[in-house]
Amino acid sequence: MLGRATLWRQGSVIAQAEAIAASLFDEASSSLKRAIVITHDCDLSNDKEAKLEVMVGDVVDKKDKQYARARNIRRLHLAFNTSGGAQQFLELQITPKQTISKQFLAGRAKPDSAWVLPDDEKRALKQWLAARYARPAFPNAFEAHLRKTVSKKQTVEDQLGKALEKISAHLIGVFFDLGENRAAELTNGTPYDLKVTVVYDASEGGQPARLAAEEGVCEIRGVFKAAYGDPALATEIALETCEAVADTFFPLSDLRKVDQWRAQYISLRQDPPEPFLAFGELPA
Repeated sequence: MLGRATLWRQGSVIAQAEAIAASLFDEASSSLKRAIVITHDCDLSNDKEAKLEVMVGDVVDKKDKQYARARNIRRLHLAFNTSGGAQQFLELQITPKQTISKQFLAGRAKPDSAWVLPDDEKRALKQWLAARYARPAFPNAFEAHLRKTVSKKQTVEDQLGKALEKISAHLIGVFFDLGENRAAELTNGTPYDLKVTVVYDASEGGQPARLAAEEGVCEIRGVFKAAYGDPALATEIALETCEAVADTFFPLSDLRKVDQWRAQYISLRQDPPEPFLAFGELPA
């Protein structure tokens, strides 16, 4: 077992020789692959768990902002610091995780010191892994309204996804507030009162991020008005507010009242496109 003194951490890269020996990938593809530990730090030192989880990622030339910081639920780009000073980039996709025995690594290998995951990238990895299992489930009636066809076989959520895709490089997240109807199935023409918050990256994006978010907000307002009409007369979704907010002004107290709507399910799906499973629905 690894024990509490282990050097292994979530985000550690397994040295190539050990990854090949553990059959995580073969030698022929080793220059294009890296295996990363995703088991939580606390579980790595827990002797009651005999195995640890790993994911194998593809080495890519650069970090695409659309896949950074857990923006995309299915794909993540991470930047590693290397001993030579340059960064190396790895793409992870939500594919079946692999497990290897802790005993295999104990005393046999150390984390690859040539690939070190910085703290901010490790936070992105944690958020990405957690988002897979912590997606909010909006009411089915609300989801049905979002899937309303509005033009040329496009639904409202299609149009929202396209509007947000344009500004995704600056986005931290899009949050829906349904108020007291957060879990209610409304019928008989009773609309959901909705507040939308588009949180942008002010820390790194600055003014361009703010301007992009404000343009996105204008387009979102237009999509809702065209689809559901004037909020005072709406029978499906009444958009009360839609605002662009800097991440530096989005407090935790607000975060507790809202649910994140992950537009990337629609706008950034994989190629070829995967079947979309909407929130709140189970596979047939």
